[in-house]
Amino acid sequence: MKRGLALGVVCIAVATIAADATPAKKASSTDPEQLPLPKLTEKEREELASMEEGLPAVAQRKVDFAKDILPIFSNRCDHCHGPEDRQGGLRLDIRAEARRGGDNGLVIKVGKSAASDLIHRVAGLDEDLVMPPDDEALGKEQVSLLRAWIDQGAVWPDAYSGSEGKTLTTHWAFNAPDDPKIPTKVGAHGERIRNPIDNFILSRLSKEGIAPSPEADRPTLIRRLSLDLLGLLPKPEEVDAFVDDQRPDAYERLVERLLASPHFGERWGRHWLDLARYADSDGYEKDNARPWAWRYREWVINAINSDLPYDQFTVEQIAGDLLPDPTLDQKVATGFHRNTLTNREGGIDREEDRVKNTVDRANTTGTVWMGLTVGCAQCHSHKYDPITQREYYGFYAFFNSMDEKDIAAPLSSETQAYQQALAAWQPKHQQAVARVKEFERELPARQAAWESKTQSEGGLKGWDLLDPTGALSSGGATLTKLDDGSMLASGPRPKVDEYTLVARMPGKRITALRVEVLPDDKLPAKGPGRADHGNLVLSELKLSTAPSSDPLKASKVEFSAASASHEQAKYFAKHAIDGKNNTGWAIADPKKNFHRPHTLTAVVKKPMEVDGGLVTLRLKQFYPDHSIGRFRVFVTETDPNEIPSLASDQVIAAFETPAKERSAEQAKVLAAYYRTVDPEMVKRTKALAAVTNAKPKAPPTKAQSLVERAKPRTTNVHVRGDFLRKGDEVIPHTPASLPPLSPRASQPDRLDLAQWIANPDNPLTARVAVNRVWKHLFGRGLVRTVEDFGTQGDDPSHPELLDWLAQRYPELDWSRKRLIKLIVTSATYRQSSKYRPELRDVDPQNVLLSRQNRFRVEAEVVRDLFLSASGLLHDKVGGPSVYPPLPPSVIKLAYAGSGRWPTSKGKDKYRRGMYIFVKRTVPFPMLNTFDAPEASETCTRRERSNTPLQALTLLNDESLLECARALGERIAKADKKTIDEEVAFAFRLTLGREPTAEEATTMKDFFKSVKEMAAADPKESAQFAGDPDASEHEAPDAAARVALARVLLNLDEFLTRE
Repeated sequence: MKRGLALGVVCIAVATIAADATPAKKASSTDPEQLPLPKLTEKEREELASMEEGLPAVAQRKVDFAKDILPIFSNRCDHCHGPEDRQGGLRLDIRAEARRGGDNGLVIKVGKSAASDLIHRVAGLDEDLVMPPDDEALGKEQVSLLRAWIDQGAVWPDAYSGSEGKTLTTHWAFNAPDDPKIPTKVGAHGERIRNPIDNFILSRLSKEGIAPSPEADRPTLIRRLSLDLLGLLPKPEEVDAFVDDQRPDAYERLVERLLASPHFGERWGRHWLDLARYADSDGYEKDNARPWAWRYREWVINAINSDLPYDQFTVEQIAGDLLPDPTLDQKVATGFHRNTLTNREGGIDREEDRVKNTVDRANTTGTVWMGLTVGCAQCHSHKYDPITQREYYGFYAFFNSMDEKDIAAPLSSETQAYQQALAAWQPKHQQAVARVKEFERELPARQAAWESKTQSEGGLKGWDLLDPTGALSSGGATLTKLDDGSMLASGPRPKVDEYTLVARMPGKRITALRVEVLPDDKLPAKGPGRADHGNLVLSELKLSTAPSSDPLKASKVEFSAASASHEQAKYFAKHAIDGKNNTGWAIADPKKNFHRPHTLTAVVKKPMEVDGGLVTLRLKQFYPDHSIGRFRVFVTETDPNEIPSLASDQVIAAFETPAKERSAEQAKVLAAYYRTVDPEMVKRTKALAAVTNAKPKAPPTKAQSLVERAKPRTTNVHVRGDFLRKGDEVIPHTPASLPPLSPRASQPDRLDLAQWIANPDNPLTARVAVNRVWKHLFGRGLVRTVEDFGTQGDDPSHPELLDWLAQRYPELDWSRKRLIKLIVTSATYRQSSKYRPELRDVDPQNVLLSRQNRFRVEAEVVRDLFLSASGLLHDKVGGPSVYPPLPPSVIKLAYAGSGRWPTSKGKDKYRRGMYIFVKRTVPFPMLNTFDAPEASETCTRRERSNTPLQALTLLNDESLLECARALGERIAKADKKTIDEEVAFAFRLTLGREPTAEEATTMKDFFKSVKEMAAADPKESAQFAGDPDASEHEAPDAAARVALARVLLNLDEFLTRE
């Protein structure tokens, strides 16, 4: 086959070759959906048969234009024969144009696929003229479908016939649900009806001549309900109670009990978290932890347990922050849209990242609540559904004016405990404050007496200024000594620096050193640091002394403690003497008021006797661009206990000024100093400080939420989806194919959108919601494609039932629990799931629901069942995420070794699977093996794979093996008298039923054989059983019980919801 022909040449050639000599027709305004099939003569049939050579066979089934043909035209042909280009005069995106053909005639001959030039080209009969180009050729199956479509009349529904094929006004999902009449013709099984759901199912079955399956037995029913509603195994005593309950409403009572369980919110909350793309980390390369992500999960569980109506559940997650006087819970609910990925890589385009998150929020909302693939209209108008690109960005605009915000979000239990502790603390604090205020009245007289006494004793003691004889900056800065003895740094601002000062000792010894940092108009932001905002970081303070007679004989001075007049959070004074260059003292405060003096005082561990010697001080500054701007250094030889009472220069100056001549500032400075030396005041102040420091701390719990910007962002269409190419400006609006939006004000906002989605008049919301509930209870939705109710999705298997349920949901006050109860109390739900071979060909996928479906439980529930059966499960509801044991090699897979997995201790190791920390780049292996979603985007339905790795995991995973050992121990502690009783008890714990006679015999024989093998090596048997200290007599029995447990836990039945 020849290659290299240009795409345009190939497509033009295809379009210009006429199928026959018939002149091209003009498109008719009354173009019908289906053209009449021609009546072929015998000669024509023979001619067509002769054209079959080289063509794929015609597909032998009814072709659906929307699902089979439209995707081929849209994805493979529109590029050359669509709205942007019509090479050879041919368009294949509009019915009338396609039927008219190209410049030289028809390409589709109805009823004659073998003679249609369209088929010749896509089948590649002429290797020089292949459509599409040969490197993108259609598959044989696609060509077969096109042939069948043409031979069946080239049916092209009106819904796809308009401009660009996008009118779609007749698609069922975009029209309001009907309120169908409940069928009365249900065949011969009318006695099975328990509620109207059964009428719809039986009516369809009777038309197909299929009988429903009998009701499942009671052990199966309670296990089914427990798995569906709680995701946990029923306890043996619960099974017995239900089996023995002969009351006519026993089943309904069971349903009510399970719906009232706090574990219901966990089970159905996990379903919702899939949709919310919940994770505990950011994603991308760093994949940092989100310490408060769990607070949204907590809200979901509580909302479902409290049966928050679905319409309100919707509004609060999309726009809870915009509700009038929103509650804390309503703000926390907006965490739904904080589950987007966050890119914290260096050098990223922040606006690009924000746009990505906004796109995700728009797409996720469309999929989760409306079952639409709105994201397909991001770059161009939707090829299949009635959503234009402009409408997409109108929808996007609702989410374009949000900002992310973390808020304080304590749990109610935390708030209650905090309020109680605060109430107990406040009287103590008030009493301590009163004692200080009471004594303050005596201070003026006591200060006057103190001044007189101190004057007579020679005055105040202060710090001695260290007067440098030399100063050097390792980074090249200039250190200039000012008149007050301080040093001012100027010139180059190196990334890191080290100042070295040399001075002669002012006294005989050193007991402490003080560094005072000072503001200066010549510094950035007036200092005292050289950072642009005025901050500084002193990484390390190093001091050495040497006798003047031998300057090279230096001795290092060690510090025992450090304090400061102010410390920045996480940058404390003690960090300046801890010997680490990556820590330090800094001075920022919450208001970032840097330009004020601050002091750091370091106490010498062992006072140094250096009478008249030399002192060398080094100030290390390793935090980039945060060196000190202006500073001076003091020392003292005062006893360490008296250091707090040493006066500063300002205090000494005020003290030495006669009282009548002092300025107001001097009087204030001296009074403040006196408060620190008056013994009684010091005592009362310390008592107040102790009480103040003991103030209960507010709960630290926060939540990720959203807030609306005061000034909305301008939204434009992104040309071809590129946020840098701004198209027309748009305001927030919804697709025209759906009911109109009724905004509260001139500019619609997210709350308007949320209320529009939750409005019963919206034809999609209730349908999508009830279909999703149905899917969780039957393993398959009435619409199989739960994520796509558009034209490319499946049609409902029972459209009347879907609409009937959609109409009932608002009538049930949008109650999730009442809807679930309605479904699970139907005879349809209660059917046996046993396979019926007679229906294998009639209904292989059980679409008609002649029985219940059986399917493996989800990943988290697999783990929960192991924990539940073993007795290890810690069934605490809610709280932060947990970290079950994980192989070290797994967490090392995290980017640049950034993984952190603080393995949980105690009962937290055995929490339910939904509480396991979800790290996006390193998913928990066991959950990942069983198809847990990756959480990077919304997951509307999980895949169910069946792999060897799953079997190996169930048998050998350390955590699951621990469960098998615990189950063996649980069997032993039940103190059964015989092997038969132990086997029966194990069956009831795992499968919720008694073993059959054959099963009992098989497992008894297995137990005995394992015990015999274990007796041959008691030590190894004890290791296998997880009890190395087991005696030689106990080990074989223990090993046999663990082996029995492993078999049952690995049965398909154990992990299958029947």
